[in-house]
Amino acid sequence: MRKFDLLEKLEVYQIDILIYLSNVGGTTTKKELLRHLDIGNYFLSKLLEELMTSAKKSNDCFSIEVNKHTIIFQTKPDYSLHTLYNELIIHAPKYTILEELLLCGTIDVTRLCEKIGISHSTYFRKINELNILLNEFDLTIQNGSLLGSELQIRFFYVSLYSVTDPKHQLKAPNVDPRIYETANHIQQLLGSPMSVLARKKLIIYLSLLKRRNAQKTIPDFSELEPFFNNKSDICSQKRFVNALKNSRLFKKINETLGSFLVYYSFKMPPDEIILLLLFMLGEDIIPANSHCLKELDLIERYSRFFIQTLNNEFFDFMKTCYPNTCLNNYHRSTLQYYLNSISYRHLIFKGHIDSYWELNYTEQEKTIHSESIQHFVNYLKEKYPVIFVDPTHDTVLITKYAHALSFYEECVKIKISVGIFIEGDLLCKKKFTDQWIKYVGLNTFAEAGPFAPNQFYDLVISNVDCSYLKKRGKYFFFLTNYNEKKDFSDLDQLLYKIYSS
Repeated sequence: MRKFDLLEKLEVYQIDILIYLSNVGGTTTKKELLRHLDIGNYFLSKLLEELMTSAKKSNDCFSIEVNKHTIIFQTKPDYSLHTLYNELIIHAPKYTILEELLLCGTIDVTRLCEKIGISHSTYFRKINELNILLNEFDLTIQNGSLLGSELQIRFFYVSLYSVTDPKHQLKAPNVDPRIYETANHIQQLLGSPMSVLARKKLIIYLSLLKRRNAQKTIPDFSELEPFFNNKSDICSQKRFVNALKNSRLFKKINETLGSFLVYYSFKMPPDEIILLLLFMLGEDIIPANSHCLKELDLIERYSRFFIQTLNNEFFDFMKTCYPNTCLNNYHRSTLQYYLNSISYRHLIFKGHIDSYWELNYTEQEKTIHSESIQHFVNYLKEKYPVIFVDPTHDTVLITKYAHALSFYEECVKIKISVGIFIEGDLLCKKKFTDQWIKYVGLNTFAEAGPFAPNQFYDLVISNVDCSYLKKRGKYFFFLTNYNEKKDFSDLDQLLYKIYSS
């Protein structure tokens, strides 16, 4: 599902106009815009009128000036298209319908149509459009209610709110202070600060939990299918869930969430803790350096969880592609965390909301469809066919595997060793040595440090043209000026030449 699928046709064109204007420097002619959009004069005039109305409502955060032949677009420094994009979405009929389902549990069609200003026939057309989008999440709207597994419903709304960023709903006093307290307590239990995005997702989740309990729309979990959306290894999934119920993390979360629900006089369903823990695993809520990960690793091993199998397959494949290479402990633990994360997400949830307006897939597609990653994916499809069951959902996993492969390649790639020797007074020497180390470090294939007399380098960089220094490197680069642009340009060419040789 793409974020802009929630917009109406008119709004899609409006965003397209602003993106085009931004890309060309803010000014263009009507003729160029008509050619870009492939529309007529009347429709363009209507679009520009709507944009000028939006500009007035933005308190002059952006402006559209229409002259006889030209159009000028300007924004304040702290205002972005992302902000306008989200404002358009949260006022779109499809988004309003989704929010009504969340806030009220069910839809009163007549009242909602009056609120949005649409007819009944338009409402039902929007429901059909939404059901096409929601199918990716195994959700559907029927008789004014959202149907699907409880975890999928929560996952969908967390995803939706994460990409549309309804800040007014996530700030005090709009968020119950008790929710913030519970999020803080969970963070303490994890023993490490959560990322900003992880904390935001957890707050949204707890807000959803409170609201759905108040609406009494949470179904009996005992009547549901297994918690995992993907049925690749149901036996290991059951073993994992049972082991998770006996973990220290489960007991701590149980106490925290129990206090949260009791405060509102809500009953604690038997598997509510499991839902929260699975959500946390699938949405990267648990930090990479949390002490809880050690216990989770033991649980995965004990239950012979399928994620361990997938990770081992990936590392074995990388060893085949890059024999005689080895990751250091830091890189391996980082990659292990990432692989766990993408596997949990793929196995637990279904669906994805692309938060970008227009993503440039050129380089990404090259990576995804590169020979290596395609070979790995084909191998998994043949050996574990139940992993890949939905092309749209599978693309997200394949893309993330491509990122993992790229990370592995970067880690094992042999880097060019560079020694920096700057002559001068103490402060200048330190300043310019650090400057050049930092600049060389911008290249992923080079690693620089202060010159060491007992070391031999691929390249020595210095402001002193000295035969001794030249002998300590395969190549020597003489600085004409510490920060002259020509030095940067020439050095880039030399580094690339060394790397390519």
